[in-house]
Amino acid sequence: QRIIPVQYDMLRSGSATCIIFHFERTLDQQQVREMAEVVRDAIARADELRLLLDLRRTETFALGAFLSPKGFLASVKSIGPVTRYAVVGAPAIAAAAVESFGTILPLDARAFSAADMDQARAWVLGPVA
Repeated sequence: QRIIPVQYDMLRSGSATCIIFHFERTLDQQQVREMAEVVRDAIARADELRLLLDLRRTETFALGAFLSPKGFLASVKSIGPVTRYAVVGAPAIAAAAVESFGTILPLDARAFSAADMDQARAWVLGPVA
C-alpha cells in the first residue's frame, strides 16, 4: 500500500496561524504522527494556532490513530496554543469526541458535516468573540 503524506494548507488570519489538513482515503497512526509534527513546528512559530481536519474524502478511519497511547499523546501534545479545532465529515464517534474537546480543553471545538466545509473554514478563520 502506497503511503500518502499528510496534505495541508497553512494560512494567516489576523494574529492566528490556521492549518487545514486534507486527508485522502485513510486516516491512520502515521498520518496522525505527521500531523502532530506539522503542528509542533507551527507551535514554535505561532502565538495562536487554529486547526481544521478535512475528512470528507476519508474512507477508512483508524480509530486507534487518536485513541492509542501514541496517538493520544501526539494529539494532546499538539494542543499547545490551539484556540479553535474543527473537523469536517468525521464519523459520528469522532465528531462527538471533537465536540467534547471544548468542554475539557481550553479551546473552541466543533464538528461540521461534509456539506459544511465553507462554514467550517469561515469559523476556523473568523474572529474570536
